[in-house]
Amino acid sequence: MRTTTFVFALLVFLFLLTGCPSSPDPQTGQSLKADIQADASLEAHSGIFKKGVEQVTENVFSAIGYGLANSIMIEGDDGLIIVDTMETREQARLVLAEFRKISAKPVKAIIYTHNHTDHIFGADVFAGGGSPAVYAHQTTHDLVNRVVGELRPATNTRGMRMFGTFLDADGLVNAGIGAFLGVGREAVTLGYMPPTVTFSDRLEATVAGVRFELIHAPGETDDQIYVWLPDQRLLICGDNFYWTFPNLYTIRGTLFRSLKQWYRSVDIIRNLRPDHLVPCHTRPLHGADRIYEILTDYRDAIQFIHDQSIRGINMGLTPDQMVEVVTLPPHLADKPYLQPFYGTVAWSVRAVFAGNMGWFDGDSANLEPLPPKAQARLMADLAGGEANLWQHARTLLKNHEYQAALQLSGHLLQLSPDNTDYKGLRVSALTALGEKAQNPNARHYYLTEALEIRDGFVAFSPVKADPEMIARLPLANFFEALGVSLDAKASGDKNVRAVIKFADAGQAFEIHVRLGVAEINQRPIETINNDDADIIVSADAQKWKEMLAQVRSPLLTLPTFDYEKGGLVAFAKFMKLFEPQPAKLPYEPVR
Repeated sequence: MRTTTFVFALLVFLFLLTGCPSSPDPQTGQSLKADIQADASLEAHSGIFKKGVEQVTENVFSAIGYGLANSIMIEGDDGLIIVDTMETREQARLVLAEFRKISAKPVKAIIYTHNHTDHIFGADVFAGGGSPAVYAHQTTHDLVNRVVGELRPATNTRGMRMFGTFLDADGLVNAGIGAFLGVGREAVTLGYMPPTVTFSDRLEATVAGVRFELIHAPGETDDQIYVWLPDQRLLICGDNFYWTFPNLYTIRGTLFRSLKQWYRSVDIIRNLRPDHLVPCHTRPLHGADRIYEILTDYRDAIQFIHDQSIRGINMGLTPDQMVEVVTLPPHLADKPYLQPFYGTVAWSVRAVFAGNMGWFDGDSANLEPLPPKAQARLMADLAGGEANLWQHARTLLKNHEYQAALQLSGHLLQLSPDNTDYKGLRVSALTALGEKAQNPNARHYYLTEALEIRDGFVAFSPVKADPEMIARLPLANFFEALGVSLDAKASGDKNVRAVIKFADAGQAFEIHVRLGVAEINQRPIETINNDDADIIVSADAQKWKEMLAQVRSPLLTLPTFDYEKGGLVAFAKFMKLFEPQPAKLPYEPVR
């Protein structure tokens, strides 16, 4: 009996650590239909991602088309400087092989322009077993550490939709600022190296005889930096400029990006008047006057969206009204480098509203709106019943009014979430909108949701981190996400304290589940009062992190921990309170 209980506890813990799959395990590269179409301008845009290494100056080279971002090599007297390192080791190896055709010199330094995945996770490939200096802004490492965070499940799913990871080559034409995102594809590994040299505002340095200055320039991210080579009048601008309308808001979800900071950071480049501008997405630009003119338009577009959106807010407009009013003037809207191949004007306008005013749009009807199912019932009543609403949605689809059909499909599925006809209508509307979309992020989102509905899965890509990378992540990151995973109903009558000690790390974490809330505190081991705890576990820090990251099996790892109080069964029951819930598709009602 005791053995049976022990095994059951382990299985329970394994279940909650790995999560409950809500759908079949999908494969990447799926097709919605054989003849899926794409916007002609989006297809033409793929030309700027032609794979190859472009020589910018005598000693500066940009690798384009090997993933989402570019990697840039600066050749010095006796070594190399690598600016940004791709999104995976696999992409990095491809780029390094091309760089090695140009120079066999050792990598003396790596520079991260910012914390985004596509710029940092191939670093150790370029290091090649050496110990190059790694330069970054002082906040970059903390931002990278948030990869294990409260919102990772949501941003992962939305990111996989946005980048079209599950689509085939006909569905995924390009990713707007790059050919494709390598993260999320099969058999990828990550090789991030923590920064060794950081700074706040500006930093001057010389590596391998190359003099450069790093300049903090918040824009697409708050930790964004420029790399300025004054002797060549060459500037590497990170993601503050690329050959498309800027992503002032990303639909995968992010904190507010300050438009004012962004256009002021573009002004830093204008004031330097470089002869060569090397973006970390899309192709380099040459000629001081041409660069200045392009950047003036670029920053003017950003300021225009900011200023006119704020003006609309002050006029009392709602976000839905603002997107009808705030559009770029023709002299900007017609520019090839301001086409909506990554960000869009409408999404940016909504972001300015939300970032400055929060969720309430000012309309009293939206202070306490009807729940989705009640709204759906209201629409059905107005149509004369659910059957009439269904017929009207079909007519809209037949008449190519795809957005209207999509919105009505949401109401229908609130009323009958398992209705296959309603699902089919939604898939058809999503597919048509995806085929028409000029913006690849919108295209991918529409087409991926259609694929999810058709094949019964929710897009998600687990991070395949290796033990070395996991070791670099703070223990605290693995505990921060627990609180938001707590099942409020299951824990509503519980009052339990659990302490997990990590002697090798000199840390302990106390989790107090108290009537639906998990209070989590990090404490020095010597301050823990064992009498106050109901459960006490002593664990190896690395094993614990690897287990939670699904690198190490709980079945093999849990018996290696010491249970000083409460025992394994009690601990498994306690941790089951944090059981992850399966993700749902946007149209699905809350059950």
